[in-house]
Amino acid sequence: MAFLALGGGLLLLTRGQGSGNAAVPVIKPLHPAKKHAKSLSKAPAKRARKAKKARTPAVIDGMPGVLAVALRGNPVVVVALYSPKSSVDGVAREEARQGAALSGAGFVALDVSDNKVAAPLTALLTGAATAADRVLDDPAVLIFQQPKTLFVRFNGFTDRDTVAQAAINAGAVKLTTVGSTVAWAGQANGICNKLKADLLRLPLPTSGGSALDWVDSLNGVLDNTVKSLRALRPPKGHEAQVRQMVALYSEAVSASEALVSSVRAGKNPDLAAFQQKVTTLGHRADAIAVDLGATACGS
Repeated sequence: MAFLALGGGLLLLTRGQGSGNAAVPVIKPLHPAKKHAKSLSKAPAKRARKAKKARTPAVIDGMPGVLAVALRGNPVVVVALYSPKSSVDGVAREEARQGAALSGAGFVALDVSDNKVAAPLTALLTGAATAADRVLDDPAVLIFQQPKTLFVRFNGFTDRDTVAQAAINAGAVKLTTVGSTVAWAGQANGICNKLKADLLRLPLPTSGGSALDWVDSLNGVLDNTVKSLRALRPPKGHEAQVRQMVALYSEAVSASEALVSSVRAGKNPDLAAFQQKVTTLGHRADAIAVDLGATACGS
């Protein structure tokens, strides 16, 4: 994710090196819009009617409809509470989803800003043990057992390993095991989750000059992440894989740092070649990370 972002930031940077008064070109349609709109008008209407018929009711058996449906087919369901306006909630929601997948539990994401969801969920939680469990804060993870019992709740950001273990404790059947790499993968996932949170906090560049500072900040975050991964004790029997993964990530960061130095020296870098290189390095390292269970690094 970070390596792909580098290309876009540096493209903005190099465009900012030219005239700031250049007019934005107007893109004209190749064909008249009216004919195109007319030809497509009937198909979407048919699809909309079909979708309406298959829509899940907002409330089923006193629960949000999607949760009720999930509990019909799963003894345990992981529920992620989120707000669509929060980028951090998005990261927490993905952690909950992957934790559910690791444990074999069902998964539902509920938008707490939607009253059609919030009202039945609040009613469902009125019987929760503590006052904190009856509040729809976000982000949060709720783990339900059939038929509709709240087993445990986690407020704030919760990593996938914690979610998976809690779901297993609730009765989910674990589907995925990583053997001797479990401990290392858990630590690596924590490091890469921190990377995602740190990237979300970086203000996006708005000009060529700010893009250069942004790439510097991005390189700093990536470099710290690589150092943290290198400091972990690799799982027995997988030392060579971990060394290769870290070396690939490190090479990509070094390439980015070299490119920034080149730009600061007034040179014109080959952005296409750079992006191809870091993307290839990143994909190779990500594949190793996923193979070892560090899915947060390779997702």
